[in-house]
Amino acid sequence: MRSFAIGARRRGILLGVGVFIAAMALVAAAFRLANNERSFELNRWAVRLHAASTQPLGMVNGWLNESRAALRAVAVNPTVQIALSQAAAPQATPESEAQEAFLESYIASLGSRGAFAAQGHAGAGLAVLDARRHVVAATFGYRPSPQLIATLIAQMRDGSAGPLPSSGKEGASIGFLVSIRPIQGAMSAPAVGYVIGERALDRAFWAAGGSLLASDHGHESLVARGPGDAEQLIGTSLTGKTAFAQSGEFLAARAPSQLQRAPDLSGRDALHLGVPVRGTNWVLVETVRASSALAGVEDRIRNLLTILLLSLLAIILGVLLLWRHTTAVQQAAAREAGVALYRGVAEVLLQAIDQRDPGAAEHSRRVAALSRRIALRMGASAAEADTAELAGALMNVGKLFVPVNLLTKAGDLEDAEASQFAEGSARWLDILGHSPFDPPLEPILRNAYRLGRGEPVDGAASRNTYIIVAANKAVALMSPRAYRMAHSPNETMNILSKSAPPMPPAVLAALATLLAE
Repeated sequence: MRSFAIGARRRGILLGVGVFIAAMALVAAAFRLANNERSFELNRWAVRLHAASTQPLGMVNGWLNESRAALRAVAVNPTVQIALSQAAAPQATPESEAQEAFLESYIASLGSRGAFAAQGHAGAGLAVLDARRHVVAATFGYRPSPQLIATLIAQMRDGSAGPLPSSGKEGASIGFLVSIRPIQGAMSAPAVGYVIGERALDRAFWAAGGSLLASDHGHESLVARGPGDAEQLIGTSLTGKTAFAQSGEFLAARAPSQLQRAPDLSGRDALHLGVPVRGTNWVLVETVRASSALAGVEDRIRNLLTILLLSLLAIILGVLLLWRHTTAVQQAAAREAGVALYRGVAEVLLQAIDQRDPGAAEHSRRVAALSRRIALRMGASAAEADTAELAGALMNVGKLFVPVNLLTKAGDLEDAEASQFAEGSARWLDILGHSPFDPPLEPILRNAYRLGRGEPVDGAASRNTYIIVAANKAVALMSPRAYRMAHSPNETMNILSKSAPPMPPAVLAALATLLAE
């Protein structure tokens, strides 16, 4: 009999190991397929974002060319050239005074039309400077800063400089400068003055883009790259947002043509691709929210994981049904193998959860270990402790059926989003209800979810229900969060003793003893 029992035990272990290896191979294949699907989708979006940049990039180049052309038209105006040449004369003449009057009238007229027309931005406008960099004429209310003038002149190449972003009270403006030569003078002749202009990238600029991503889920940004790693956000079509150093828009500007995944200016998970603007140090960044871009592939991956889960449960069901028809010794061996198999499957599911919600797997492992210790401390049998451990490990598997954007959302969930969480848990419980594990895990977890939400339990909740709820709350309280430090064991027990609905005193006493060790 003993040899028979040993043989049955060995066969059970070998069968469990074989099934576990097959399950792991299935999981590995599923994850390879999932990663390939995600990589393919990311590559597709890199191509799409690059294509989407074509129209806005043409708009930016057209805006720059328009700005330069407007300044060059002023610089080559003969009357402007003559007026500035006469302004350098030691004494004023009636002719020079007439030329200056014309110059003031000419520049003032440009303030109501053309590229540098006043558009309600105090830092924008057009001005003509003499050779000493003094303002001779300017559009109404505009006075360029001496620093901007000096910087543009220092950067001058071939008689022009810019675009140069500068920050003001009303946001970024872009400066341009063109030298004015004497009439009929050579290009090498000293400048008799300069024409300087500033334009703002206002909302009208972005509205004219007509991007392929013109929707609530996509936007464009312009980033100017300075020396080293210094960047400046020039403007964005995402209204009402300002830059922060670690936003994905800046990451994309540092590595043009490389797809980046990082929070955007609004703090939402997004995909970014930077495209250099020719002839400048600017980078046009195309952005699309990850929740929108990857919704399709995440749905496919979630369906794949669901099929995997159902396949694993079917394998377990088949194995356990086979062992129910064996002798008592074989049934005992089968249960031991089944528990080992459940542990292996639970670990696989925890790894799957961790792909969607980093940190959830380690949390579940700690809950499982603590649940087993509480059960044993309360005098439970090994079988009851196994049940508590498995229930604790599997209580967060419902996250597989919840969208990723909800798992990583900062702040409280809305009612509709909370319902999606509840639906994920319900789907997991429906699947688990077909498991032949004895005692059944589904009633334990269902009542645990009810207790976690402060709802009454369905009938008489088992001791293991309260054990895993207490273990889950204790692990959560003793783990640090972004908004708080980890609670001490004493603080944890004080909070749990006041929780609603109340925990059984025996469960709290066992937990307190373990935490004090």
